[in-house]
Amino acid sequence: MLEDIPRRVIQRGSPIITDGDDCDVAHFLISGSAKCRRSRDVYETHDLLSPLEFLAYETYRSRVVATTQCRIISCSKPMFRSLIDAENNLTWPLSRQIASDIVIRRNRTHEYC
Repeated sequence: MLEDIPRRVIQRGSPIITDGDDCDVAHFLISGSAKCRRSRDVYETHDLLSPLEFLAYETYRSRVVATTQCRIISCSKPMFRSLIDAENNLTWPLSRQIASDIVIRRNRTHEYC
């Protein structure tokens, strides 16, 4: 299914996700590396960028910047959901609930500032 989605190339230092972008798109890192400015998470090849924000929020809260040249696949939230629902239709709601719980806990302890 993802084979048909066009790939984008993002140059080193350029933003892949900016705070305020809608979380209606999932961004997969096909090659390269990126870093979240807020949480300092580092993403490598085959990672889903900002997965907690994608699952828990309506808009991204963080900026993700390419630390090397990156190739990205971006797919819609409904497409992402259908991919993970193929195994089990409880995966999507459970994933969203777990992500929301993690975000709430981090915000309470100020780890995610």
